[in-house]
Amino acid sequence: MDKNIKNSSADKGGKSFVKGAIILGVASLIVKLIGAGFKIPMTYLIDDDGMGLFNVAYQIYTFMFIVATAGFPVAISKMVAESLAREDERDAKRVFQTSFSLLVVIGLAGSIILFAFAHQLANLVAIPDAELGIKAISPAVFFVSMASALRGYFQGRQNMYPTAFSEVIESTGKMAIGLILASLFMSMAITPSIGKSVDFVSRQIESAHAQKVYASAGAIFGVTTGTFLSAVLLISIYLVMAVVLKRHTAITAPMTTAAENLRPRKTILKELILIAIPITIGASVSSLTTLIDMTTISRRLVVNPAVFDKYAFMFGHGTEFAQKVVEQGWSAAEINVQKATTLYGMYTGKALTMFNLPLTLIVALGTSIVPAISAALAKNNKIQARNITESAIRIALLFGAPCAIGMSVLSSGVLNFLFSTDNAKTVLSILSIAIIPVAVVQVTNAILQSYGKMYYPVVNMLIGGAAKVIFNYITIPVLGIDGAPIGTFICYLIIAVINTVQIVKLADIRFSFTDVIIKPLIAAGIMGVCGYFIAGTLPVSRVMTLFEIIVCGLVYGIMIFVVRAVKREDVLNLPKGEKIAYILERFKLIK
Repeated sequence: MDKNIKNSSADKGGKSFVKGAIILGVASLIVKLIGAGFKIPMTYLIDDDGMGLFNVAYQIYTFMFIVATAGFPVAISKMVAESLAREDERDAKRVFQTSFSLLVVIGLAGSIILFAFAHQLANLVAIPDAELGIKAISPAVFFVSMASALRGYFQGRQNMYPTAFSEVIESTGKMAIGLILASLFMSMAITPSIGKSVDFVSRQIESAHAQKVYASAGAIFGVTTGTFLSAVLLISIYLVMAVVLKRHTAITAPMTTAAENLRPRKTILKELILIAIPITIGASVSSLTTLIDMTTISRRLVVNPAVFDKYAFMFGHGTEFAQKVVEQGWSAAEINVQKATTLYGMYTGKALTMFNLPLTLIVALGTSIVPAISAALAKNNKIQARNITESAIRIALLFGAPCAIGMSVLSSGVLNFLFSTDNAKTVLSILSIAIIPVAVVQVTNAILQSYGKMYYPVVNMLIGGAAKVIFNYITIPVLGIDGAPIGTFICYLIIAVINTVQIVKLADIRFSFTDVIIKPLIAAGIMGVCGYFIAGTLPVSRVMTLFEIIVCGLVYGIMIFVVRAVKREDVLNLPKGEKIAYILERFKLIK
């Protein structure tokens, strides 16, 4: 019986969620690489202060986007997957049409609000120069709302290719247009006597400060362009698919003209909103925490100006910042505000950029889990749903642990490799450890949503978010910006623990603490020790950093099999899993 249960995880549903995660993971990795190709030269181009303005606008847009659309792709994918599990193609289409109409209205309203209140929002976070960037990114809310409805529909069909392609197109558009516009402004001649902020005809701008403001707004407009291209691509794919499905449905399904045979749109809309609202609230809490983080960093850093002494390597005599102070003639208060903006730009533009890179596969895994578990539960296949749940959490830990420890010990080399400076090495080394609980939270949130417990993640995120806000408020004036990543770790550790306890009770799962947590941490810990000594021995260079990453990867790859951290059912869920499992079993590497 036990063997049959394990083998059932290798069926079509089990493989679909892993295949979908791999497709989205590869696409997300490409997106992250393109993003690095955007942010790294952009950081060189507009410096940390310009990136600070960019990230303020982007984080405000992200919050607005999440409020408008975050819960709907998950709700749509869940409802579409359930309809298809019942072999009701018409209901799946009706779910999409209803949700698309709703999201168009929400997206339009979101864009208008963001543009109209850009001035107030910029002042709210105490960085008024971000107003232009907020206006430049405001149309993106409308385009991404349409894209979200389409992605949810395709994901519900467990077809991850349209989402993957659209994400790559969006990222490419952001990079190309953003870099072009930022370069345009940074190449303008600085002429204080032109009588206005910028003259496009003569290619002149009034000051170096104005140059950074306009360049950061140009960079953020690349995001708007990317979301537009993504929406156009997804609409095109949907129209082609709709024609194919219409022909297929006409052949395989009986025709019906009776409207009462279809679910009323009001019923669909009610169910959609009931699922989406708690997910949106949960996502909004997470994003709101980021916004509060941003606000507390800016405001709490200036409470104790002595904390800036910790960053003399960035602000001391002889630095580029010190030269700007002389050139701009800033007052003492203005100097502190600019220091806070620069530190925030360093934190978000470098540390957070690298922190988000390893989470690519975990986010993809969470996206793929919802329709897979929802379809299994719709068919009353609790064994398959439980196996997918167990495997997903193990995969999250197996992937998150080495990324966290590896990036922490190699933070200096990684930053030098990409940015030619390691001024964010301390915050990155601390922040990287949070990858472990964040990975668990990403997956467990999706699992709870799949089981219909939409409000569980909301409450848990509120608890963790409150802890982070309190910790940041108290510690940033003392620890400086180093307090922010510690607060992030505490926040997500609390959420991960609560989520996991709830899933154990909900799905009747009996996790092995040793298999799920201890074994991956042992393998990652041994890898981290090797990486620490190698990094401390070898000279700093890009070639050596690549070598260190490769060695760490090989050590971890060997150790997960040495400590038996990988199970047979995990391998069976992979494409060609049976053949891979057979080979590994012959060498006694899995059990």
